[in-house]
Amino acid sequence: MKKPIKELFVRFIANHCDSSEMEQVRDLLNNGGYEEEWQQAMKEREQEIILSSSLSPGLEEDKLLLKIQETIHSKPIDVQSNPKPWKWLSAAAVLLMTLSVGVWYFKSGFSPEGKLVAHKEIPAVKEQASHKWIKLPDGSSVQLNNDSKLEYPDSFEGQKNREVTLTGEAYFDVKHNSSQPFIIHTGKIKTTVLGTAFNINAYQSGSAVTVTVTRGRVKVEDDQKVLAILTPNQQLAWNTQTQVPAKIEVNAEQVVEWKKQDLIMDDINLEDAAKLIEERYAVKVHFNSEKVKSCKFTAAFLNRNEITQVLNVIGDITGTKIILKNNIVTIDGNGC
Repeated sequence: MKKPIKELFVRFIANHCDSSEMEQVRDLLNNGGYEEEWQQAMKEREQEIILSSSLSPGLEEDKLLLKIQETIHSKPIDVQSNPKPWKWLSAAAVLLMTLSVGVWYFKSGFSPEGKLVAHKEIPAVKEQASHKWIKLPDGSSVQLNNDSKLEYPDSFEGQKNREVTLTGEAYFDVKHNSSQPFIIHTGKIKTTVLGTAFNINAYQSGSAVTVTVTRGRVKVEDDQKVLAILTPNQQLAWNTQTQVPAKIEVNAEQVVEWKKQDLIMDDINLEDAAKLIEERYAVKVHFNSEKVKSCKFTAAFLNRNEITQVLNVIGDITGTKIILKNNIVTIDGNGC
């Protein structure tokens, strides 16, 4: 029975449901208990969009988002006895909006694990999706460069280490946890950290790996020995042909210049987000209401989204009114 329900949800998210199927969706949401099928449907739809060269013909995001919102607020759904549909349908609206403009986000308190990012990342095949931003189960974040993928578990709980596998290039910002080291596998090379920020380039995983530290301290080793202990602005280059690790001093900010194409706002408030927007888009941000400054959210705008897209998304997820006029951004609202 699970497969038909999931397929029905996929059709709903893809805006392919007829009136009878829409009624089935409402009935399922009223009955509850199908969150797993809903999440699977969202993941499937996400990968279909990423792998396609463009959005499906006839898929009008504005109309679909309106339909999802109408379904969220439709009277047949008993929200008091079964509040989960609101969360599921809101996530579907987020999915379509974010994938259409290369954005990933969630409101504070909305768990990201497994919602909008597949746990086994696939290489991007179109420019707007070439970069990825991943929020890991432990709260660490990873920014993936072009043609890169990251494999990681659904949860790190109960494991001795937090272990992931990288192919390509990524910038890691790891949450500190002294009792559970974070380990990145790139071929035969293993990079171990407790809590820090660093870049790994391993497009030819196993034959050439470069680790650059921007903050903290990491240990790099192969299957036989420790190759280097790195601190900020230090880099280790390892090649299996030479078998000689090269440790040098570098300008780490120059090495990670690629990640500046993206605008990452990880669990920050609107006041701090305003500073990033001013710097990125050369505008001034003015708050009409002091109450909204503390509104927190997480958002990842990939590959230099236009300022209007950024402001629309931020306004939607924080419930604020944001207006851009004459290079001045005005933010107003009732607070969070």
